[in-house]
Amino acid sequence: MKRRDFLRSAGAAAVIPVLPLPAAAVPVATAPVNAMQVGWAALYARAQNQASPALIQKWLRVGPEQANALMGELVSRNIIKLPVAGSATAVQPMYPSGGVTGMFNKSKKAVETAKEVFDTLVEEDETDDQIETTPEPTIEETANETP
Repeated sequence: MKRRDFLRSAGAAAVIPVLPLPAAAVPVATAPVNAMQVGWAALYARAQNQASPALIQKWLRVGPEQANALMGELVSRNIIKLPVAGSATAVQPMYPSGGVTGMFNKSKKAVETAKEVFDTLVEEDETDDQIETTPEPTIEETANETP
């Protein structure tokens, strides 16, 4: 064995325990998740039909580690599909069409009904103002009267 090869291998054996391991080899400590957080994250994911760590952080006000752990839990419980480019969709969304069904039609009908009620109230108020009252005598009329 050549002297250089021997020194390289001996030096490498001394340095290897000190070098950091690649990220894949380091065990990742996942943040603990509790059932309440998973339940709320599942509700939001199904209601919005989307989920990402950033959205979970916003919805539940948790840190990035916790949000990533919640995403993993939602995937493992089959609540959301595997994320594509960081965002995932719900397996069974509450509103598949992307919104509450009939919400806009109902609000338009409610506005029209409110306008009709307001118009009838204005008309009734105008008819109340037209009540006949006896005119009060003016100062000139009272001065002309003789007692």
